[in-house]
Amino acid sequence: MSQITLQAPPGYGALTPFDRQRHAGLGLREDRTLGWCAVLNSVFLNAVELARAALDYPIAFVREESSGEFLPVAVLGLRAKENLFVDREGRWSPHAYIPAYVRRHPFCIAEIPAAEGAEPQRLVCVQEDQLAPSASPLLDSRGEATPTWVPLLQLIEAVEGARQQTRAFTRRLEAFGLFTPFDALALPRDGQQLRLQGMHRVDEDRLNALGAREQKLLMRKGELRAVYAHLLSLENFAKLLNLTAEKDGRRDTAH
Repeated sequence: MSQITLQAPPGYGALTPFDRQRHAGLGLREDRTLGWCAVLNSVFLNAVELARAALDYPIAFVREESSGEFLPVAVLGLRAKENLFVDREGRWSPHAYIPAYVRRHPFCIAEIPAAEGAEPQRLVCVQEDQLAPSASPLLDSRGEATPTWVPLLQLIEAVEGARQQTRAFTRRLEAFGLFTPFDALALPRDGQQLRLQGMHRVDEDRLNALGAREQKLLMRKGELRAVYAHLLSLENFAKLLNLTAEKDGRRDTAH
């Protein structure tokens, strides 16, 4: 079976459709680590994750290149290609929330364009080099799902379902005119100034100025909680600066 030609998610290698015959008897490699995302200074979040992720990370909104739509991300580092939450052994910081985007790896859902008027086809795909013969395979010799595969598939499908809900959430915020661009600027006592650009946040004044109908809609859909989680999370940029200073062996402060 040929590889999917669609662009793989950030951090992933080449994707192959997960196939009952091709991948029978294979499981996740025992030497797998989270080192693959050590070069990602942000990862996508779904709206349902914002309240939990806000305890550990700044949450911003970025425009997706392919669609131009806004998506929430957990900001993981102040420099390009630097994730402050993954160590040299590929282990995530033990006390920090691990986003579902990271937990579902090496799997994802790829959307295959369909003929005009038809629904696009969605395939479960895998980064094949993360699989190996295993005593705990995902599919048995007949290609049937094993107890190891079932929870993984549930996670993959839950992430995909939440992704659609998240798009509806960000479209609503954009329609209400709530997004405003901002840069994160860190001023260490010594060393190079650090600046993250291309991010957006919810403008709190615009949020407070919304009409009662719009505010009630956000509240009824459970989205107002996610918005306030995002706003509170922005304080975590100071945490990123402290982690950067710790990594660099400096004692910097945030401004």
